[in-house]
Amino acid sequence: MLTNDETRKQLIRSREQNALLIEANRQLRDSEEKFKTIFENANDHIVYISTDGTVIDVNDKVEDLFGYKREEVVGKKFFEFGALSAEDWQRCIELSKELLEGKTAETQVLELQAKHKNGTKVFIEVNPRLVSGNGEIKGILAITRDITARKREQELLRRHKDDLERLVSESTSSLEDANIALRVMLEKSEEVKTELEDKVLSNMKEFVLPYLEKLKKASLNQVQHAYLDELETNLHEIALSFPHGASMKFLKLTPTEITVANLIKQGKSAKEIASQLGISSRTVDTHRYNIRTKLGISNKKVNLRTYLLSIE
Repeated sequence: MLTNDETRKQLIRSREQNALLIEANRQLRDSEEKFKTIFENANDHIVYISTDGTVIDVNDKVEDLFGYKREEVVGKKFFEFGALSAEDWQRCIELSKELLEGKTAETQVLELQAKHKNGTKVFIEVNPRLVSGNGEIKGILAITRDITARKREQELLRRHKDDLERLVSESTSSLEDANIALRVMLEKSEEVKTELEDKVLSNMKEFVLPYLEKLKKASLNQVQHAYLDELETNLHEIALSFPHGASMKFLKLTPTEITVANLIKQGKSAKEIASQLGISSRTVDTHRYNIRTKLGISNKKVNLRTYLLSIE
């Protein structure tokens, strides 16, 4: 039979254990709520799929991409409502199996042609991520982007290339005419590429970076921090892939400031930049000041051109 002292100690331990359990449940609820908030408010289209390919959940963005509401897709497979062709669905299954078996990295991306509910074609880019818990795989998080606009730009470039080849093959009058046509088409292609790159950078500034900064300040668990770090690294690689030589730091600049920064990297003087852009030298000085401030070197004795070249 327990003594009064032993009974009292046992009650104290029981209360402490209950308190720890309550706190653990509270933290779990908070973590689930934060994850749900990120899931629902992400700019990407996110689909949570079980290991057998059944849709467990989707965020609201998926309706914008495919035209189907959550209740129309949850509990079904994508081929059942015609969003993907049988061939592409098989590709998804094969990649999922490779992910589950550890035969491929989670960085692999699939480009697929999907179908909107209204019948129109949609080109998507799918980046699958494994979801695990308690030592076992729960399913796959398919982060999906609409790349229809990018595909249209690529088709436009292809048509320009075809037109160029046709012009070159048909031009028999003079080599000079062919060279002129070549320059025009290349300039047009460069304009299309630059416009697309500027649009991507602008969208990253407006729709991605603000939420990235908010997530950094949020209370996330270890897995979510890992995803956030990988997201920031991927964005940095995307920015560096542009011929502008832009890094994540460049995304803080306005389009005009990026133009001025590129001219500075080319060794242009303030007078030359002002003449080329049709602005005053004082305005160029203002842009230089703003660039230094946004890059964090306003109070440092660092040559701006040297610094810009160093962060390419």
